[in-house]
Amino acid sequence: MQVDTFFRLSDEFLKSCKDIQIEKGREYCVDSSDKFKNFKSIGDRLGMDAKMVALVYMLKHMDSIRAYVLSGKEGSEGIKSRCQDSVNYAIMLWA
Repeated sequence: MQVDTFFRLSDEFLKSCKDIQIEKGREYCVDSSDKFKNFKSIGDRLGMDAKMVALVYMLKHMDSIRAYVLSGKEGSEGIKSRCQDSVNYAIMLWA
């Protein structure tokens, strides 16, 4: 892959990650200004730290990515979508 092609794809990928953050954020942060409300709520119900809940969500996508790498077959969501979700969970864990 040419370097310029890689950076063009990277820019498109990261823009799409941001679009996904905005769209899914509306779904998970209903009636709240707290971006992490859903992780906290689930954590409270399960006796887990909110960061651990976010990690569990991220690992679900990582397992799907691993399955794709091992089998070459995409699951119910495409590999691009799984990678984008993983990037978004990494950003949330960092934040």
